This record gives sequence, C-alpha cells and structure tokens, in this order.
Amino acid sequence: MIPISFLLIIFLFFTGLVLLFTLFNVYHMLRFGKAGLATISITVLYVSIVGLMTAWSIYLMFTVDWTETLDLMNLFFPPSPFGF
Repeated sequence: MIPISFLLIIFLFFTGLVLLFTLFNVYHMLRFGKAGLATISITVLYVSIVGLMTAWSIYLMFTVDWTETLDLMNLFFPPSPFGF
C-alpha cells in the first residue's frame, strides 16, 4: 500500500511543467508574435485559461483526504465476489 500523497507529488511535478511551458509560450508569443491587439488578446486568453485550470485543480486538491492509502493489489487483482 502506498500513500495517496505520492500521487500529489507526481501531480505537482506535472503542474510545474505546465507552468514552465506556459512561461515559455508567453515569452515566444509576445517576443515573436505580430505586434497588435490580436497577439495580446490571445496571450491573455491563454494565460487566463491556464490560470483558471490551475486554480480549479488546486481547489479540487483541497477536497481530497491525503492521508488515505492506495492498495495496488486490490486495484489490479480485485477480490473475488464468490469469497475465494
């Protein structure tokens, strides 16, 4: 049995990757995009969507009981309904 908080560490790693790629994308959109309202609007829309999704996932993380454990044996080999 492994603690479910192990999944939190994996999730936070991938969240960090998303934020790193977001910084990379925003830099390239603003640096190499055509100067104008469209580029800024798309950048703001992109950052808003990523920010809202990150905030929503953080909100959902607070609803999980991280002290629970995950039993992998029951996940891959569920108990028989016949009792053997």
